[in-house]
Amino acid sequence: MIRILFLIGTCAFLLTACNRTNQQYDKAYFDFDSLITVQVDELLKAQSRLSKKTVINGKEDDSSFVPDSLKLANELDVFRQLDLINKPLYRNAYEITDGEKDTRSNLLIRSYTAKTLSPVPFIKFYYQPSSGELKKIISVYHEENALFDTRRNLLLEFDDSSGSLLMSSYELSGTQKMILNDTVNFSVRVSFSSAKH
Repeated sequence: MIRILFLIGTCAFLLTACNRTNQQYDKAYFDFDSLITVQVDELLKAQSRLSKKTVINGKEDDSSFVPDSLKLANELDVFRQLDLINKPLYRNAYEITDGEKDTRSNLLIRSYTAKTLSPVPFIKFYYQPSSGELKKIISVYHEENALFDTRRNLLLEFDDSSGSLLMSSYELSGTQKMILNDTVNFSVRVSFSSAKH
């Protein structure tokens, strides 16, 4: 798959990032694959330290490390699944609304809401009204078949204090039920900080 590298300057650019192409399909809505590719690159340039707290069925695990490119790409790969909205099957399947005020902050929201059944029922982009800078993305990914049922709540948060858009943290939470197994409840919270001295 061709990974398109480009600079992300403002949310206005991000929120209008559409019709990008790769070997599989045109990007009709938002290019999550490119967003994650760029964030991996920017986090590596910043030598970001990853601090991670994982809770699986009540058992906690904490870790902190400076990831290499492969490890960081694997960490963020789950968010590439949101690119599913761009597949031809879901063309014209989402209603887009923009300019909704967030009741808990001074941010505005651009929402993509599925009009038909989809593994990604919605995506919300929160951005600064004055500058258009992206602050966070919230979504859900729900996959179900005869073998398993998985639901993930996803949150990405960004910071632009360094002069460019940089992921500051992310969260995953949800459940996974495999056939003949108990339901697993999980949550993952990751934050990034500069590892430069």
